[in-house]
Amino acid sequence: MAPYYPLHLNIAGKKCLVVGGGKTAQRKIAKLLRYGGKVVLVSPEATPALVALSRRKKLVWRKRTFRETDCSGAFLIFAATDCARINRTVAALARRKSILVNVIDSLTDCDFISPALVERGHLTVSIATEGLAPLLSGKIKTDLEHYFGPAYMRYTLLMGRVRGAIVRNKKLSELEKREKLQSLLSLPVMSKLARGKKVSCRDILKKLGVSD
Repeated sequence: MAPYYPLHLNIAGKKCLVVGGGKTAQRKIAKLLRYGGKVVLVSPEATPALVALSRRKKLVWRKRTFRETDCSGAFLIFAATDCARINRTVAALARRKSILVNVIDSLTDCDFISPALVERGHLTVSIATEGLAPLLSGKIKTDLEHYFGPAYMRYTLLMGRVRGAIVRNKKLSELEKREKLQSLLSLPVMSKLARGKKVSCRDILKKLGVSD
């Protein structure tokens, strides 16, 4: 099996087709909605949670079996039924239409896999074993959740603001900007935030010797 190319996708406003209405589909849909996907669910039955999402207009539920026309305009497709034959049919049709597809419990039919995620605001750490050991991905995720504590949300935002201020600074040469950005990583900002101390963008810029 060829290795997967790691990639973060912008799915906001894009049609994401999910075939199947069980617990696995529910988990897939929850993540798609979190990232702004426009979810279309095709399944004769659905979990109570998915039914509730449909009633709240969070997704479009086509309460029937899968049809070829369901693929029209899809950016991503998830084949998540409990029938391997149906999943393979969906996957084959998606490939014919050049649409990326993920099939539960069948690596050979997947164009992509969904990694385990550690999310801290704008910081996202993806963990994947290319589908070989999902339990190991889960364990590593748990370990990393301890390492990347809640303070990393604030840390990531601060780093972004400081970087923006340095890049926009017209008094610095390009070489000086690179040097300041490199020095930024060596400052004990994260350790201070982890101890509950307040650190501002201005404080950091002052440490770096960058004036407004």
